[in-house]
Amino acid sequence: MIKAEQNKLALFVFDIYLDRLLKKYFHDFILVNEFPIIKSDKSLILAPNHFSWWDGFFIYYSMKKLTGKKIFIMMLEEQLKRYWFFQKIGCFSTNHNNKQSTVVTLKYTIELLKNSGNCVVIFPQGGIEPFDKNPLSYNKGIEFLAEHSTNEFDILPIANKIYYTNQKLPFILMRAHHLINSKDIKNKSVSLFNEFKNNLAALSEHNSVEGKSIFRI
Repeated sequence: MIKAEQNKLALFVFDIYLDRLLKKYFHDFILVNEFPIIKSDKSLILAPNHFSWWDGFFIYYSMKKLTGKKIFIMMLEEQLKRYWFFQKIGCFSTNHNNKQSTVVTLKYTIELLKNSGNCVVIFPQGGIEPFDKNPLSYNKGIEFLAEHSTNEFDILPIANKIYYTNQKLPFILMRAHHLINSKDIKNKSVSLFNEFKNNLAALSEHNSVEGKSIFRI
């Protein structure tokens, strides 16, 4: 697998580039509900939907502003090899076609989660599929991490969609779910799949641009 190697200069350059890129192609980035208070003494897994090429950019940009944690993103190995620069900003690889490599990735993720200052992004759908696809594809990697990690962490389902209005450029709408403790996933008192699906459904029904602008946070 390919481990993340965050580089301060690469992060600085990428942050400037991404801010300009999103503001060039989108009218605004709107958080449609209240974002939960992120705990400083627990690491965090973000579980976003995956419907477009933009998704990694959306989640990186918004979470840098909203969480205050160091961002790590799980990315398909073939894509990370092609876009090697992303390794320098915190991306690491997974290979669904290689079980041994997948185990190494999960063990590496568990190590990342031992640091309370870290935020790990995992797309449960595994790959890009239509926003309104039913039934959803869903991989249980986060459930595996909750079961095998020696420390507790929080999990936050996130839903994003691109929303068109009478403006020339579309909006990005984001909805954050409530925090879920990994122990509740481990003891099966909470279904992460249901929480993920319900949050996505709630955003699907949201058809306005009311909310807080992430561009201006």
